[in-house]
Amino acid sequence: MISPLAAALLRQLAAEGVAGWLAEDASAPLAPARLRRFAADGNFSGLLSASGTADAVRDACDALLWVYEAADGDAGLVSAAVDRDTSRAVDRPNLLVRIAPDGPGLRTVTATVAAGLGVDVSPVRSLDGCVEAMDAYFSGLELALAAGLSLRRLAAVISVPVGEIDAEVDARLARLASPEALRHRGTAALAVARLAFRTREERLGDEWWRVLRAAGARPPRLVWTAPLPHRLTALVGWRTAQAVSVEVLEQAVSHGVPSGDTLLKADGAGRAALAALCEVGIDMTEVFRAPGGTSQEGDARPHRNDRA
Repeated sequence: MISPLAAALLRQLAAEGVAGWLAEDASAPLAPARLRRFAADGNFSGLLSASGTADAVRDACDALLWVYEAADGDAGLVSAAVDRDTSRAVDRPNLLVRIAPDGPGLRTVTATVAAGLGVDVSPVRSLDGCVEAMDAYFSGLELALAAGLSLRRLAAVISVPVGEIDAEVDARLARLASPEALRHRGTAALAVARLAFRTREERLGDEWWRVLRAAGARPPRLVWTAPLPHRLTALVGWRTAQAVSVEVLEQAVSHGVPSGDTLLKADGAGRAALAALCEVGIDMTEVFRAPGGTSQEGDARPHRNDRA
């Protein structure tokens, strides 16, 4: 179980609109009973599953299914990297199929949503990638609606590996070794999160989304994956989530409590932080394409793609 202070931190984040997701360790997968206890204590509301077997994923979905039902489909979700046949074998409404956001992957996102399944588009490392992920989700919703499916419980999350981005940038800053460069360590994750948040808000202002929303669709949730402990209380915004291990959550307790939304209307500060990184020699396009991510291209500016 987790400590009372860690549980309190999760509740404080939830009060600010940030859902707590448990990131499962591949070397020590959670037993369904333990996962059920985590959820029963009101702690974690989602799971980033490390398993790809139908039985294990189904067990995880079953452990959180009561949370899913109680939240009318807005919590109790399980993200797993499973193929179509495995997702059919799992056959649970709270499953999110985790799909990489490359070209074929984006088409798969659309087809999966059109078939009435939820998705986790992951990892999305660039801001252009955020737009592409949302557009793929919207296209799937449109097809699902045309097929007569209900949109009310179709869920999508867009996972942004802010911890990996922060680590990559900090490693590059360390290699530069100048005092000016080192001053900017630890700034990339919050900057990218702020711009990703703004990108989502812009896309949700489009007429395309308003039509889908009127039909019962839910906006996608941004999930920050692998955040460092001191970043948990710095990444706070409506309809976001943080996927963390119990160890990281416990370490985060010593870094204070959330002090309000840090993402809304903060894109200017995000752009300034990325501009400062550029000035000391950090190419964010290279960072977004670094090993461990996808081959997505895109710069550090939010773009608005017109509907095709």
